Amino acid sequence: MNKYAVEISGLKKCFSDKEGFTWALNGIDLKIRKNQIFGLLGPNGAGKTTLIYILSNLLLPTSGSAKVLGYDVVKDGDEIRKRSGICLGGTFFYWDMNPREILEYYGRLYGVERERRRRNIDSLINELGIKKFEKKTFSNLSTGMRQKVAVAKSIINDPEILFLDEPTAGLDVGVSIDVRNFIMDIIKERDMTAILTSHHLGEVEQMCKKTAIINKGSIVADGDIKQIKSDVKIPDMIHLYLDDYSKLDFVRNVPGVINFVISDGLFISVDSGLKRIGSIINEFNKRKMNIIDLEIKKASLEEAFLSIVGKSGNRTARHEEGR
Repeated sequence: MNKYAVEISGLKKCFSDKEGFTWALNGIDLKIRKNQIFGLLGPNGAGKTTLIYILSNLLLPTSGSAKVLGYDVVKDGDEIRKRSGICLGGTFFYWDMNPREILEYYGRLYGVERERRRRNIDSLINELGIKKFEKKTFSNLSTGMRQKVAVAKSIINDPEILFLDEPTAGLDVGVSIDVRNFIMDIIKERDMTAILTSHHLGEVEQMCKKTAIINKGSIVADGDIKQIKSDVKIPDMIHLYLDDYSKLDFVRNVPGVINFVISDGLFISVDSGLKRIGSIINEFNKRKMNIIDLEIKKASLEEAFLSIVGKSGNRTARHEEGR
């Protein structure tokens, strides 16, 4: 049994217009294991959405190969569409349709058999938590509820793989959290594979263990998020509140310390916060300097992302996810 949901080799996509040619994808190599939420990151124009559209059979590649659930994106489009769902951010439906009508429409569009379609719609209406709003028109639903309907629409056919392209785009923080939790619950309950693109790196860090970063049409990093952050070697930050900020030159000589600044407390850059915190506290205790409060801030995925994209240029990396 194939352990990979997605297998991509040398995938390229070229668009042409009056001004010439643009390579949206420039030789993508990637393998994604089944039964996980996999993050796909990159700046605007990096190629994320193009890749999602090829994998979901909305676009054909220029060259190279890609398989989804073992099916070729060029030769087996019908099989991929049967087994996949796609949810886009900012999705809109006919304003005078209600959630039940929307799900019925897409269930028929996917060719879901009548009885199975009825069961799925009833189940999704309950999971959405909008039983009492099921006959309310789409125009009268809240923004978060509309996006939940978009997610429900994308899984009406019980897909094995779900493509999520900016599913919380344009939503405020509270609604984003609500929709994100709904997505995570749905994927866990149904044991699906999902590929998520998002500009909210904190969202990816919460929802995914593994990710790939695309820049200028090429994969520049992929694998375990913790390992990616570790490989970039961004310092941790120890934030201390003291009752006296004088005579701090000794901090520079503590092993592992890279730098420090005073601004709303003392910020110390270190190569490993958890490893160094004990020796730092000891140095302050030896000098009878009182630490009022402290916090260790680990390097974020956002910091790693900015570092990788900033350094990558046109560099291409070839990796197997999970290796």
